[in-house]
Amino acid sequence: MKKIFNLGMVLLFMVGAISISLPEIAAASDNDNDNPGALNVDEEYLENQEYYNDLEEQRDKEIEIREERLLMSRAASTGYFTIPVTYNKQEYSNFCGPASGRQALSFHKAKSNSKEAIPTQEHFGFTIGVIKNGSGTSSTYLAQGLNKYKDVYGFSANPYIVGNISQFANPETTLESRVRDTLSGKKTAPILLLRTKWLENYNGKNFRHYVTVSGYDGPNKKMRLVDPNHYTEYTSGGSYWAPIAKATSKLGVTRSVNEADLESENPVMVW
Repeated sequence: MKKIFNLGMVLLFMVGAISISLPEIAAASDNDNDNPGALNVDEEYLENQEYYNDLEEQRDKEIEIREERLLMSRAASTGYFTIPVTYNKQEYSNFCGPASGRQALSFHKAKSNSKEAIPTQEHFGFTIGVIKNGSGTSSTYLAQGLNKYKDVYGFSANPYIVGNISQFANPETTLESRVRDTLSGKKTAPILLLRTKWLENYNGKNFRHYVTVSGYDGPNKKMRLVDPNHYTEYTSGGSYWAPIAKATSKLGVTRSVNEADLESENPVMVW
């Protein structure tokens, strides 16, 4: 009799535990303080951080050299650059990474005039280790997934790398120079991991979320974001211009990216 009682208690405890935990998983995409679309910890990045930091530093030095030439020709940050990026609404709550990656690939397909079809969200998600309603995206795997198409769509000379901005004295300068450089040269379609709370469109709604950048407006200090969020009330039809601003500003792209950087070990730039 005692054994039956103990077994019943164990089963009751297990059922209770399941009933408590399931709503948290199901409602994760609606939680103001979390979003299953982006991992908090990118294990691949942490295990090989020196390698990724070296790539980041090398590219920043190349950008610095190019910008010195631009300064000499008085063409500094006055440019206006856009690239064609096709909006792609994410199909599942954790698919902002695959959707943003697919948006980036749409630019390379258009630029290369390739007849090769862009992979579906589910196919590209599988490529970067993301399945529907599962865990979120690792930025390093996102970069690696994009680079699997570098020969197909002709961007092998400018493969995607990952990076952060919070380690710099002026994060806004780093973010702006990287985006301006790659868009002006039509090299990549940068992807940003950000906290939506700091974007005006979101009215305080706070997701960790990936978006693709398709435009830079130097004179007005703005970036055009192609936002795959399935909550379309926040995305202005899929793309919108947002102020770059500073890491300390009340709102702006830099603040949103910098905050995502400070709170996690998942790189906030794929470019």
